[in-house]
Amino acid sequence: MTRQLLTIMCAAQDAEAIARALGALTQAPVHQRREAVLGRDFDDAATGERVSGTLARMAVEVELGAAQVADAVAAARDVRRRLPFRWRTVALVDGGRVE
Repeated sequence: MTRQLLTIMCAAQDAEAIARALGALTQAPVHQRREAVLGRDFDDAATGERVSGTLARMAVEVELGAAQVADAVAAARDVRRRLPFRWRTVALVDGGRVE
């Protein structure tokens, strides 16, 4: 099974609920990271989402199987949240632990 890293970029106030939903679905460790976006975020953002300075947001990440991605995005979509989120996946080629 191909492993994927799913990253959801969301409003800081929505991150905890999304992280809980992903953890419950996947039973995998979920990581949260604060991010600062300098300048405009994305061209398709609604007027209220556009920033010209610095945007504070959260990245919520979980490693999962490729077949789980659609369910994970649906779980994040279905939680109670204030703002839209963006997501992307990256195929994991290698990884491990070094002691």
